[in-house]
Amino acid sequence: MQASTRTCLWLLVLCPALAMAAPEQDKQPQTGRGAHPHAAHVAPLAHGSASHSNVAGRRFEVDAPLKQGMRRMAAIVDALDHGRHSHLGPAQVKKLAQSVNDAAASMFAQCELAPEPDAALHQLLARLMAGANALDANPSDLAPLDAMEMAVADYTRLFDDPDFPR
Repeated sequence: MQASTRTCLWLLVLCPALAMAAPEQDKQPQTGRGAHPHAAHVAPLAHGSASHSNVAGRRFEVDAPLKQGMRRMAAIVDALDHGRHSHLGPAQVKKLAQSVNDAAASMFAQCELAPEPDAALHQLLARLMAGANALDANPSDLAPLDAMEMAVADYTRLFDDPDFPR
């Protein structure tokens, strides 16, 4: 992965944390010119949270790139989970962690969702990327995988993808 792409991915993971650490006066919603288009999703989406469900509790519609990307993401997370029992080596864990970031970058580039589902997706991807980056930094510790599995589970709760393999 090119350095500029990796930097962009890191920024996507760090932005929610930086926003939460900002002084209260800096947390006021921005409107109009210069407002970030995804400002509504700065706070992390907690597992089990309903903060990104749409009207009447219905799940968000998905597009083809989202379906494909999340299937790829689920397969990677499943491979990492399988590695808990088959003892993946550090190089294999790092390669799978990089695959998570690659899948997320592809989804950021290809998905064309309305603002509310886009914000929900960004939260899921940020959680998956944070886990992948933790695995990359310490491939012998698979603890971040738990949060990654929860993010994949939240996808099925937030998005209407009945054929998703879960």
